[in-house]
Amino acid sequence: MGIKEYSLEMRGMPHCDLEEYFLSIGGKWDGKGTYFAPNWEVNLSDTWSCTLGSIQIPATQVIFRVDEEDWPEIIRAFRLRFLSAGG
Repeated sequence: MGIKEYSLEMRGMPHCDLEEYFLSIGGKWDGKGTYFAPNWEVNLSDTWSCTLGSIQIPATQVIFRVDEEDWPEIIRAFRLRFLSAGG
């Protein structure tokens, strides 16, 4: 198994919530938008506005670099943290 790169576009999540999450699980910030720990690395893009009809929603590209066998647990915890039903 090797290091794989996975990309997600997160819409409706404030950039600061994403930053806080990666720091709270033990990540360190390199000062350039990358968070890293011994078994993962994540790059957060700058936030941009995504237009859906007349609504403007913040969007951020999240790029994970993680060992393939660690991916299921990392994405499960990430999705659980940012699970939302809208409304």
